[in-house]
Amino acid sequence: MNNSRVLRATNIVLMLSGYQIYWMDSKTQRFRLSLPAIVNILVLGCIYAVCFAQHFDASSSMLTILKNVSTFLFGLTRLQLLLGVKACVYAVYSSVRAVGVINPLLESLAGKGRSFRKEEAVAYALLVSTFGILLCFGFYIAYEMIFELPPLQDAMIGAALFMPHLCLAGSLRLYNILTWIMRGKLQEIKTNVEEALSANLKKDEVEMASTSCTVSVSNSSLDNLESLRQQLQLLIARFGDFFEAMQHSLLFLVTMNGNCLLFGVYSYIYYQKTWHVLFEDRKRRIFYAANASIYACIAWDYLCLFLVQFLMEKERLGFLKILETFLSKRCSLSKRFRSLAKDVKGTLLNTSQHKFLSICRFDVLHFILV
Repeated sequence: MNNSRVLRATNIVLMLSGYQIYWMDSKTQRFRLSLPAIVNILVLGCIYAVCFAQHFDASSSMLTILKNVSTFLFGLTRLQLLLGVKACVYAVYSSVRAVGVINPLLESLAGKGRSFRKEEAVAYALLVSTFGILLCFGFYIAYEMIFELPPLQDAMIGAALFMPHLCLAGSLRLYNILTWIMRGKLQEIKTNVEEALSANLKKDEVEMASTSCTVSVSNSSLDNLESLRQQLQLLIARFGDFFEAMQHSLLFLVTMNGNCLLFGVYSYIYYQKTWHVLFEDRKRRIFYAANASIYACIAWDYLCLFLVQFLMEKERLGFLKILETFLSKRCSLSKRFRSLAKDVKGTLLNTSQHKFLSICRFDVLHFILV
């Protein structure tokens, strides 16, 4: 997988959605402040401000009907609007704050460019699959509307509710992509550690060609294993810092998702009991499609998150299993290599396990709240 290519694609998507004001420099592999990105944020902010103002326009028939039909749904709309303002401001703030820990993490995740592989295809799927689902629902709704545009004011009211959600959801996509890349780096370190330990299993003295040659090769492999241990420790520490910087954005996103789901469920129940008699079959299908799109997009986002977490944990457990296999051969591994292997195992058990389990508990909390 070409990490640089994946990060550039992620950067473009996050910039267009309004989450990032930084540009990914392909040469230095670091995020840096970019004038086009700042202009993009300002343009999106102006569009959002105009759409936001439509919610307080007394001439809006849609909002008037909503308020008369259900004050509770109208209150949820106002709450989503309020959360949206805070989300836009916080998304920019968290993006700026996260760059300080993302750049060091990118140094640890740096690797040689490779040809296109299935891991890279999965990364792109994690990045844009939710947009694909949303596009499918949008196309179906447009088909049911005979491809007629809705009133401009109604579209702007909807955009004011959707734009902050799209912006803050960038934090989840960034987290998924960097976690996926880290999984590949952990796999690479695991392979190198396995090769280093396999090449330095104890042999019988009869099979030794030369004592001096053996000592030289052993010292070189020992240094290589020590370097891999340090890489692993640094990688996990930096990823932990990245998670600490992102967790508040993810929690904020859960709050917005929870409000969206509450609106969707309540409007569905209310529609089934009252509104369905007021609409023809075509408009009913439009309502059901719009309602289902809320559940589908939120569910898919968290399904991607759980999938990445599961595969990461699977990779870690596989790493531990390999180390335990080598350490079980007491008479085959030299004392110095056993010591380093135990250090690597301790890093995975103590530091890595704490981080991964805390993230898993965090995800379970997300699921319960939603």
